Amino acid sequence: MTFSVKTKIYNTEDSLNIFEELDYKRVLFITDPFVVESRMIEKITSRLKSETSYEIFSDIKPDPTIELVNSGVKKLLEKDYDLVVAVGGGSAIDATKAIIYKVYEKTGSKKTFVAIPTTAGTGSEVTNFSIVTIGEKKEVLIDDLLLADYAVLVPSFTKSVPNFITADTGMDVLTHAIESLVSNKADRFSKILSKEAIKLVFKNLPIVYEDGLRMKSRKNMLEASTIAGIAFTNAGLGINHSLAHILGGVFHISHGRLNAILLPYIIKYNMEKSENARKELREISKELGLDHEYHLIEKIEELNRKFNIPKNLRELNKIDEKEYFGKIDYMSEVAFKDRCTATNPALVTKINLKNIFRDIY
Repeated sequence: MTFSVKTKIYNTEDSLNIFEELDYKRVLFITDPFVVESRMIEKITSRLKSETSYEIFSDIKPDPTIELVNSGVKKLLEKDYDLVVAVGGGSAIDATKAIIYKVYEKTGSKKTFVAIPTTAGTGSEVTNFSIVTIGEKKEVLIDDLLLADYAVLVPSFTKSVPNFITADTGMDVLTHAIESLVSNKADRFSKILSKEAIKLVFKNLPIVYEDGLRMKSRKNMLEASTIAGIAFTNAGLGINHSLAHILGGVFHISHGRLNAILLPYIIKYNMEKSENARKELREISKELGLDHEYHLIEKIEELNRKFNIPKNLRELNKIDEKEYFGKIDYMSEVAFKDRCTATNPALVTKINLKNIFRDIY
């Protein structure tokens, strides 16, 4: 059993004071256009030390592609930057990780890396995962070289996130927490974090969905995202993510929304095929005040209804039925090989995955 937290987390009243403490002269910010246009980036650049030079690479888009990553690599190699700062949601931070990793492969030099999340979702600021889209597939990179040196939590950066994105990213947090709780690599340390994240999501996500300016709940959700990220970095995830990765790559649906739709189906599958998963879910259900582990599924379905998240893929009205069923064999093959499948609590076959793909449509 091993457990580690290698990223130093700044979670204070003024987390941006990190820029007074670090040693740097030339900074590259990697972000998306909204962070620049909303002037959020200026709240960070204004905290840099005097005589610091910086540039902004703001080409990041959702589901970053390998082409985008290669463009970022070219930018990072242009000058001798000694600090790289990712500002944004999971796409910005994941892309930055992949960029830094590729530069390391080319040069053998690892840049100091600060991650500042602007959504409560992926937990990417503390994970050793990065997701990059290559064609229709989402490639999962897992390596400790992908870990940020510092994670900076600023709840006010999440307050402008629209409620439907708040819901999608929040359900991503819940999926991380539940999958890491029942993972076949989970241990006492990771389970404590997984359970805390689950409780924080159920208590706070409905609040910030209704009112995004409730800053205490925004802070709690940001912390839940980071806590769940630490948990799944150590314990791994499961087939909820394996299926979401390929579905997102093929049909370009929000990752968090896909996870939310899949979650009731995957929990049921794992409870029926893994006594250990059922035991863990029974325990957290009791801690949530639920009478039975199956009531956890009902509670998740209730959240999805509140957030206007469909109960199946058909209700998205974005996926052609004939195309979908024609790709089930291919998607099952890819999902089976996804690195998240290895830590699912219940054993799965390609036939199992095909049946799940059919059920969720």
